[in-house]
Amino acid sequence: MQSVFNDASLQKQFDRKGYVIIPSLINDEDIGVLTKLFKQFENEYVGPFHTSHFSEDVIYKKQVHKTVSALVFPKAATYLNHFYPLFGNLMVKNPDQNFDMDLHADWTYVDESVFCSASIWIPLIDVNAENGCLGIIEGSHKITNAIRGPQIRQSTRNHEKEWSQKYGKLLPLKAGDAIIYNHALLHYSLSNKTIQTRPALNLSVVPEASNWIHYCQPEMSGQIEMYKVADSDFYISYSHFQRPQTSNVIQTLSPDVVKYIEPKMKWFWRDRLLRKIKQQF
Repeated sequence: MQSVFNDASLQKQFDRKGYVIIPSLINDEDIGVLTKLFKQFENEYVGPFHTSHFSEDVIYKKQVHKTVSALVFPKAATYLNHFYPLFGNLMVKNPDQNFDMDLHADWTYVDESVFCSASIWIPLIDVNAENGCLGIIEGSHKITNAIRGPQIRQSTRNHEKEWSQKYGKLLPLKAGDAIIYNHALLHYSLSNKTIQTRPALNLSVVPEASNWIHYCQPEMSGQIEMYKVADSDFYISYSHFQRPQTSNVIQTLSPDVVKYIEPKMKWFWRDRLLRKIKQQF
C-alpha cells in the first residue's frame, strides 16, 4: 500500500495509531484568514454542531473548500506522499453541554485495499476536553469496515459510548495544530461546555494515483450504492441523505456485506492488553 507520509517515522506512527499530530501546521496569519471566513457565515451555524459539508448552500461550500484547500494543503503537502486535496469544510461546535459527537469513522474515499486516504483536522482556537477537542481510539482503523458512508452502520450503536469512555483518548491542541488521521479511524468529540463557539476545519486528502469513490445507502433504498467521484464538485452538490445527483454508479451491494464491528472490537482490545502485559516482562 502506498505510504501516506514522506517521513518513515511519521508513517510508522500513522500505521500503528491511525493518526499523527503536526504542531503549528498553519500560522497565525492563516488562522486569521480562516477565522474571518468562519465569521462571514455565522448565520449557517445553527444547532449544537455544524459542518459546511452538510449545508445546502453551494456558494458557501465552494468558498470554504477553496479557502481551506488553498491555505492548508500546501503546508500539509510537505509531509504527504503525492496527495490531492479532495474536500475542505468547517466543523463548528456551538456551546451545548448535552451534545457529544458520537463515535464514528469517516466515509470511504478510495479503494482501501490499495490506498489510504486521510483527514487533516485543525482547530482555529485552543481545544481541550471542555470545548470539544477530538477524541480517538488508537489503532481502531484496523478493525473498521472498508465500506463506509451515509446510512451505512459500522456497529449496533449499543456500545459506542462505552467504547469512547473505556478506550478513547482525547487530543487537546493549540490553534493551528493538526491531527492527520486515517479516515477509517474511530473518533468522537465531547460537548462544548464553554460559552464560546469552537471553530475547526477538516480537509480530506487522497492519493493522486487513486480513483475516488463514494458509498451510501440512500433513504428508502435496500442496497448500498458505490459511485465514481470525478472531483470535489461531487461533495459540494451532494445532500448526504439522498441519492447523489450523478449516474456514475459502479455497483450495488447488499447491506449484509458490512458486518458490525463488535466482535472485532472485543478481540482487538484483548490483544492490545496482552501486548502491554508482555512488554512489562
